[in-house]
This record gives sequence, structure tokens and C-alpha cells, in this order.
Amino acid sequence: MSIVIGTSEDMKQSCGSLHPLDMAAAPEPEPLCIFGTGDLGRSLGLCLLQSGYRVVYGSRRPHSCSPLPQGAEVMTHAQAAQSANLIFICVHREHYDFTSMEHHLIGKVLVDLSNNLKKDIYPEANAVYLQR
Repeated sequence: MSIVIGTSEDMKQSCGSLHPLDMAAAPEPEPLCIFGTGDLGRSLGLCLLQSGYRVVYGSRRPHSCSPLPQGAEVMTHAQAAQSANLIFICVHREHYDFTSMEHHLIGKVLVDLSNNLKKDIYPEANAVYLQR
């Protein structure tokens, strides 16, 4: 075991960016986007909110979706995509209505968490389909 002795300035220089333990003083985290307000999307959003992330939902019907975790925002797919760089896809492929707004998805990281209802229903995986 080694012991490092130094000043707080030495520690700041060697540790990259430090954030205070007090969350009130920490910078506001970048929002994470979730397309889908069903069971999977709501569960993922709740876990992310409890971990200190900001969550923005993209929905086909933002004004009439089911109740979402407290602290989350809901808006259209386009609005939600513009607010975040990381987007979780939590919808069935038949509801991939957002693929027509590809200009909002350029440079974004899409994480496809969707599953098809039946095996071999489509010739390719959903992630491959999204890459087109």
C-alpha cells in the first residue's frame, strides 16, 4: 500500500475533473432520451432518474401517454432527440415512427433495447434496420 502526500492543488491536477459530493453544487447532467413510454421505457427512466440523470421521453403521443416517473419530461420524438446525445429505443419495431426524422438523429448514439414479439418476424435485427 502506498500513501500519497500532497496538497489539494496537486490532487486536482492529477485527478481530472472533480465534482463536489453535494449534488446541489454539481453541474446539471446532460439529459438522456428514451423513445417509448411503455413498461420498459418507464422502468429504465426510473432507474436513470434514481441514479441522478435527467430523463426526457420521446413519445408518439406526448399529451396522452401513461404516467411517467416523477422528474421526467415528455415531448415529441423530434424534440426529445434534439435535447440529448444518447437515445434509448424502447419501442416495438412497428412503432419506429421516428425513423423519418433522421436529420434529428445525426451524431446521436442510439441504444436499441427493443425486442420483436416473435422470432424471425423480420429478416434482420432491429439494430441493423435502424442503421439504414
